[in-house]
Amino acid sequence: MRAALSHDSTPTTDVLIVGAGPVGLTLAIGLARAGVDCRIIEREDGFRTAGVRGKGVNPRTLEVFDDLGVVGQILDRGALNLRIRTYEGARLVQEVDPGATRPPTPDRPYAGMLLIAQHQTEAVLRDRLAEFGGKVETGTELTDFTQDADGVLATLRQGGRTTQLRARHLIGCDGGRSTVRKLTGIPFLGETWEEERFIMASMDLDGLDPDHLHIWNHPKFGGGAMALVPMRQDGKWAVHAAVEPDEHGELPAPTLETFRRLFAERAGVPGVRMHEPIWSTVWRPTVRLVERYRDGRVLLAGDAAHCQSAAGGQGMNTGIQDAHNLAWKLAAVLRGAPEALLDSYQEERLPIARASLAATSAHHKAAFSGDGATVLTDQFRTLAVQGTDLTGLSIGYRGGPIGRDLDDATGIRAGDRAPDAPCATADGTPVRLFDLFRGPHSTLLAFGDHPAGGPSGLEGRQDLQGLADLPGLRVAAVRDPDGHAARAYGLRGDAVVLVRPDGYVSLTGATVDRATLAEHLRGFSG
Repeated sequence: MRAALSHDSTPTTDVLIVGAGPVGLTLAIGLARAGVDCRIIEREDGFRTAGVRGKGVNPRTLEVFDDLGVVGQILDRGALNLRIRTYEGARLVQEVDPGATRPPTPDRPYAGMLLIAQHQTEAVLRDRLAEFGGKVETGTELTDFTQDADGVLATLRQGGRTTQLRARHLIGCDGGRSTVRKLTGIPFLGETWEEERFIMASMDLDGLDPDHLHIWNHPKFGGGAMALVPMRQDGKWAVHAAVEPDEHGELPAPTLETFRRLFAERAGVPGVRMHEPIWSTVWRPTVRLVERYRDGRVLLAGDAAHCQSAAGGQGMNTGIQDAHNLAWKLAAVLRGAPEALLDSYQEERLPIARASLAATSAHHKAAFSGDGATVLTDQFRTLAVQGTDLTGLSIGYRGGPIGRDLDDATGIRAGDRAPDAPCATADGTPVRLFDLFRGPHSTLLAFGDHPAGGPSGLEGRQDLQGLADLPGLRVAAVRDPDGHAARAYGLRGDAVVLVRPDGYVSLTGATVDRATLAEHLRGFSG
């Protein structure tokens, strides 16, 4: 803790979010739809309109976007399960269709990796935030803060003018060089791989099939020799190449001349013409993880808390899922839930980040040496590396602090991801489970053959009476005519499953009474 706050006419808000990338925007939407007053600031004067980072969106993140009501727009702007061609020099080695081996299923409606430019994702999220009345404050930088037991006093700089803002919580979503993290003094443990460099660019390109991702292998650089990725909505190509210092220790600049030279040396495919980059950068892998996610009223999410290799495409996805985990917990605490609920954020998310860093680091070594093109192709085809599931669908929080299984009526357990399934309401209306989950509420699914009637459809279940009026809870009597939910949830008969606002199971049982459910909800709903 730092110095105590003063009490004056300083403007106030519930939550101040620093950083308006995909992580900060996801958090802002989650808070805004729950009715939380928040402000989101961005140091840059404008929004990104080009770039190639953060372009892989995995199936679990697509489910998050479904919950936030933007998955349709995201899918429209990207390419799902883009086919892959791998080469050695000018010779085509193989062509792979990732979608052929991984079709969508009722419980997993989004099967595959979506390729979409990060600035396109951000544009969709900003539009969604605006629907809730939110707006990114650009050109606004956090320069300092103090905190006490009641909140945070932030010092902001905008256009040469310094102002202050009081918030009950401050969230750092401001990237690997996070100002928020540095001001808290939270250690950022790990290393930067100084010996490795990659150059990246976004450019127009002629002569390659834009319906494929193209990867060239090299004995030394593996799949990092050259990769060309068509970005559908932009009409541009993302270009990646590993580089090394020359005899003078100098790295080649990410210029058109450099990219043309490397393509001629490593690919040599005739008829391909690169044009002047509209964006370019030099990148080096950094693998770091914070010692803790929280310092009093200040919390971290995304790259501010963990940085990893781009191999495996997990950085942005892990951050977005951080934000989705945190948003409903912050909203609940602000409504009166126990402050300890925020501690569960670190308990659940830090082990996920640690495992992701380990897997992507190992994957990086394999992908960028030897036969790395095959390693990268397998990544897109199987969405798994080093025994780690890249879909994000197997991530869960079993044994965590806010889960409870009353009996063995279900195969699914508290802490597991809640699958989707086409079902029907008590009166026979078709409904997807994801449609029932969507929103800032918890959802109690009551599976079984319930007679229709009444607002909840539970009028025939005396054991479940009086549940529908519990605050922050949506109760849905669900029929499963085709057995999809029974298979996904491991149902053995009538059952109840409580699903948290972020789509994870919180309680299971054959039945639950009002007193037991109310007690459980008090722990995290306020």
